[in-house]
Amino acid sequence: MSLESDGGGGAGAKRRRVDEQGAQRKELEAAPVVRISALPDDLRRRILTRLPLKDAIRSGALAQGWRDLWKSRWADPTSCRAIRLLPGENPREVLETLESVPRCRLDRFSFVFENYKLRQPHLKRFFAYAAECRVEDLHVEVRGCNIGGGSPIFHLPLSSPLLVHLSLRNMTLFDMYYKGARPFYFLESIHLHSVNSGVKFSKVMALCPRLHTLDLRCCGCSRDNMLYGAEACTPLSLRRITLAECNYGGIRLDHLPMPSLCSFRYSGRFVDSLFFLPKEATLTDLYICFSDREPIPQSLYYELDAAIPDDLSGLTVLTICSNALKIASSLFNGRATPRWAKMNNLRSLRELQLLILGMEMDNLANIYLFLKACHCSNLERLFVQLPATSDVPLEDLVEDVRVVLPEDVLANLRMVKVMNFNWRRFEVQLVSLLLRKATSLHKMLLVSPNLAPLHVPGVQEADLFLLIEALTSGHIMVSNSDDPATQPFHSEVFIKV
Repeated sequence: MSLESDGGGGAGAKRRRVDEQGAQRKELEAAPVVRISALPDDLRRRILTRLPLKDAIRSGALAQGWRDLWKSRWADPTSCRAIRLLPGENPREVLETLESVPRCRLDRFSFVFENYKLRQPHLKRFFAYAAECRVEDLHVEVRGCNIGGGSPIFHLPLSSPLLVHLSLRNMTLFDMYYKGARPFYFLESIHLHSVNSGVKFSKVMALCPRLHTLDLRCCGCSRDNMLYGAEACTPLSLRRITLAECNYGGIRLDHLPMPSLCSFRYSGRFVDSLFFLPKEATLTDLYICFSDREPIPQSLYYELDAAIPDDLSGLTVLTICSNALKIASSLFNGRATPRWAKMNNLRSLRELQLLILGMEMDNLANIYLFLKACHCSNLERLFVQLPATSDVPLEDLVEDVRVVLPEDVLANLRMVKVMNFNWRRFEVQLVSLLLRKATSLHKMLLVSPNLAPLHVPGVQEADLFLLIEALTSGHIMVSNSDDPATQPFHSEVFIKV
């Protein structure tokens, strides 16, 4: 009996354990699963503040609710610090207050000063504090003052080793490189505005092997200090370059390995400096604006031809000014078939922005010749930026355009936007020509101070009637304010048009 009792008791206990485990499993399955995505936004932002910036950005791939959440993590005061040193403040006292705070890792450190009492030793202490906090995003800006009669100096090798984004304004770069300086493996973007450089950018590039964005605006650098020639050590990951209104002697990238370069923006004088891009670059967006007010000598036209990459078949966005259009038009008319012939295949182009820097007689012909030669058959969006004022007599701005466009050049054009439209004859002529050729046009936006069509003497009645008919049908919309929802890809214009 005892054996049977023991045996039965063992089997029963085993069955009870199995039943209990099954019941527990059912309870767990019935209980709601608490997922990380179900946490409140504030708590998820706190989680993101504990991650490096790059990993925080990558969290957007988790789910829709995480997308762009990292951008608001700086709302946490513990992950962002901003110092603004105003006139009259004592830099020493501000530093002592800052340094009294225990060091903690910071996402972002912004330092803006407009104080004549600040000296270079004070500035070094601010930079040392940022480095100790292992800052990832650093912004330093000078407003209307110098340090000891000179420009404040920034020393990159003494910065935070986790630096990802660097932004400087109204400063000097000096002693950027020394023997044994450690590379900045996380540094991805450098933005310099009104910065003078006393060192070669090749040395800067040598410290930034993963740099993908270089943005230089109104910078003063000598020819030897810019990226020039094969000596420059450019990162293979460099994808975006912006050179806007800088004072330097040129930039030569045509002999450098830059397989990732896909975006290039240039704005500046043609006769003072020029860029030369790698021939193997596969650009997707290109911005060219020559701000010369005087005519560009025709003897220099072929220099622009040599500066453009050989293959532009992947270009989807292009911004080009009227000065560059004139150069292109001259080369097309001369039937020169060197490298500008590479412009005859822009079948991937989806958006074109034309910056008309001044009202000239041949503007319209240059536009049409460019469209014809480049054969932009897949163009969908066209933006035209007209000058707000003109020093040319308005009665001289009517031209007989004899360029015949192929039927399919503007066949896919969906949207046209014209800025500073003032119902001048040149403008009416341009709009009427686009209305005739763009058979798939959905809407045309005219940003004008005059909401109603004015009497435009000298314009053919057929052209003016076409505009009035389009206004009545709703194909043309006139507004006295710019709609932020219809901005070009290159929404930033570096010079005043």
